[in-house]
Amino acid sequence: MNLFFLAAGTSGRILEISKGLPKPLIKINGASILERNFRWVVKFKFIKRYFINTYFKPNHIKKEINKLEKKLKIKIKISNERKLLGTAGAIKKIEKDLKKLFFVVYSDNLLNFNLLKMLQFHKSKKSDITMALYSLKNNPFTGIASSSIKLDKSLRIVDFQEKRSSKGNSKYLVNTGVIILNNKIFKFIKNNKFSDLSNDIFKNIVKNKSIRFFGYKIEKKDSYCLAIDTPKAYHNLMKLLNKIKLIN
Repeated sequence: MNLFFLAAGTSGRILEISKGLPKPLIKINGASILERNFRWVVKFKFIKRYFINTYFKPNHIKKEINKLEKKLKIKIKISNERKLLGTAGAIKKIEKDLKKLFFVVYSDNLLNFNLLKMLQFHKSKKSDITMALYSLKNNPFTGIASSSIKLDKSLRIVDFQEKRSSKGNSKYLVNTGVIILNNKIFKFIKNNKFSDLSNDIFKNIVKNKSIRFFGYKIEKKDSYCLAIDTPKAYHNLMKLLNKIKLIN
């Protein structure tokens, strides 16, 4: 199975913390967000191939990737975008590499939960798309919640609202930025066009009864999705580290 890290964003809201570098390169206790997330995913041996996209200051990301390949003994294929394609456009660009079933991971959140359990859930539901979700009540939270998601009793997603930089509402579940997709997704995405998974694709797919779109709730114990979208969220994270331990 393949995994694709999304890392092409311009990091505009947190440049004062990132010091002008891409957000995934922000260091938390001595290791970049990107390194911590790669250390997390390589634990799951069913993932065989790794991909990452770049756009903003790509040479800095490439330098970090070179280091991680040596440290973790893996190969990571880089998809550089000369024009920003968005999260959906990025996966469309490497459609032939990603093939039938793959993970997409937003590389600028600090993440930890069991990807094997998520994959087992995906298969048990015969799902086309499975999105990992967290609860603001039950999981560590840095003050950023980019979505409000409702599930039915079968855990199928019935309402998907993307609200950038929202404080969040504890009644709803939030997108972690970890998604399992199969190749049905590609028919909804145009070639070489900017397109966003959350704002352009998922909000329409949720109404499409032919696509099985489910939400997987991440576990409470030792699981987290810590957004670092703004300086305030970064400072909230640093305070939170006094209460929780980063696993990766």
